[in-house]
Amino acid sequence: MSQDELDQIRAKIQDHLISSGNYELINKQLKLKLYENGWYDKVGQLATTELQQEDNKNLTFERLYAMVKPQAESMVPDEVRQEIMTRIREYLEDVIQ
Repeated sequence: MSQDELDQIRAKIQDHLISSGNYELINKQLKLKLYENGWYDKVGQLATTELQQEDNKNLTFERLYAMVKPQAESMVPDEVRQEIMTRIREYLEDVIQ
């Protein structure tokens, strides 16, 4: 399967998730779980630390985002990641049947 075909499948799945309302439900669940686990606070602290470094005084948002994003993604608790992936899998199984 080509990358173009995979991209088309992803786009169709995302469109269906959005139109069915499941995207919003899964997104809300993800945000709640991240909040409950203190992820937002940890990422905020990480960004603040980067901003306070002397050599980052003229840091743009885009550059800060690029610096913090990989660490922020790795800070998502495994249990949250697994729970959201399970919800997506369940949704896909229902759609495919």
